[in-house]
Amino acid sequence: MEVSVDRLRTISEVLLKHIEQHRGGNLEIESDYYWDIPEDSRYDRYQEPSRHTVGQLSDDIVQLDRMIDGNRPVIGYALVWFAAVLRRIGETAEC
Repeated sequence: MEVSVDRLRTISEVLLKHIEQHRGGNLEIESDYYWDIPEDSRYDRYQEPSRHTVGQLSDDIVQLDRMIDGNRPVIGYALVWFAAVLRRIGETAEC
């Protein structure tokens, strides 16, 4: 499967506009900690994951903010932090 960055950008813009129209410009995220499955297990559908890690949405946001502020270099792995935040917003969107 191949997907263009342009297509992902358009999808994210459409979805974020939708959320903003229905929930406003600031979103309350009530959960903070979440379970995560390590990458080596996450995409192996033939083996049930036996390990879990814990992530923290507030820490994900802090790391993303630090990149925006220029206090840490921008890295591709930040998409993982961003995805965790977007996942929770999507799970609680109700719109």
